[in-house]
Amino acid sequence: MGKPLVTFMVFAYNHEQFVREAVRGALAQTYSPLEIVISDDCSQDRTFEIIEEEVAGYDGPHKIVLNRNEENLGTAGHVNRLMELAEGRLIVAAASDDVSLPTRTEEEVRAWSEGGAYSIYSNAMVIDENGVDRGAFAESPPAESLPAPIKSWQNIVWYGRGFLGCTHAWDRAVFDTFGPLPEGVVSEDLTISFRSALIGEVAYVDKCLVKYRLHGTNLSKDKGHVLQMDLPQFTEWTAANSRMERVHYESWLRDALLLRSIRPEMEAETLQAVRSVRARIALCELTASIENSRWDRWCRCLGSIRYVKDIGVTQVVKSCVLSLSPGIYLNAQKWRIKLGR
Repeated sequence: MGKPLVTFMVFAYNHEQFVREAVRGALAQTYSPLEIVISDDCSQDRTFEIIEEEVAGYDGPHKIVLNRNEENLGTAGHVNRLMELAEGRLIVAAASDDVSLPTRTEEEVRAWSEGGAYSIYSNAMVIDENGVDRGAFAESPPAESLPAPIKSWQNIVWYGRGFLGCTHAWDRAVFDTFGPLPEGVVSEDLTISFRSALIGEVAYVDKCLVKYRLHGTNLSKDKGHVLQMDLPQFTEWTAANSRMERVHYESWLRDALLLRSIRPEMEAETLQAVRSVRARIALCELTASIENSRWDRWCRCLGSIRYVKDIGVTQVVKSCVLSLSPGIYLNAQKWRIKLGR
């Protein structure tokens, strides 16, 4: 029996400064048979022209598919469009500002082939916008990032975060089970990682397989982003970020309810997932209220006590402190980052 076809996707948007390296990383993959789909989400710069330049002279073994959206679809729409184009059983995702090492696909396929994993992810080497090495991600993680390896959907809900998206690969069965990403999702790794962990196992490759680039336009920010904030900036950022996260948590809730309806044999676990996600949404609403009156925040904090059983004392207390005393929370985070914790 031959090796399975794998699709390597490069998602590009306004990354003319970085996309050339991303495409070269894709073309250099050692795994075969490999389909490489490179897609531009209607960039306003030279991103697609550079993509065309890089693939023009390619004569290697991989099948190349180019796509350019006529209008900007956003993250969810772009992922959904490429899932329509992809023919592989395993999907290896890459952003156009990161660089995948040549053996990335081969390593992730090996972990996937062992059976049971619906998502695979790895460690990464962090680089800055100039390509300067800043160390391994798992050895020097941003504040409050997930521990590696992630074992279950409970880990994901507890921390409110998914895998390191730049290293993520997933089985097509995840989309076959849950369907397209909901409109409004801007961090596909949050939704896909939860879906994968909900229906089965996830696998972690303890190697740096991607150069993860941190720069000014990243959706996720590094430690320095927090250190540079004053209290009004932090308050505004927290409210906006909490509102964005709520969109993802609501997609988790829809997925848990869907799985509960189609997998009756998982009734007990999906019911637990529904309760835990509802608790996470409530805490998200609490932190989003950071700009509201102090009375409103106190009422929300008192109401959040009911979620201790579903999401734990630590998460409830942390959300209450953030909502009621953002200055204390910000200073604690700054000290924590400076101390390297």
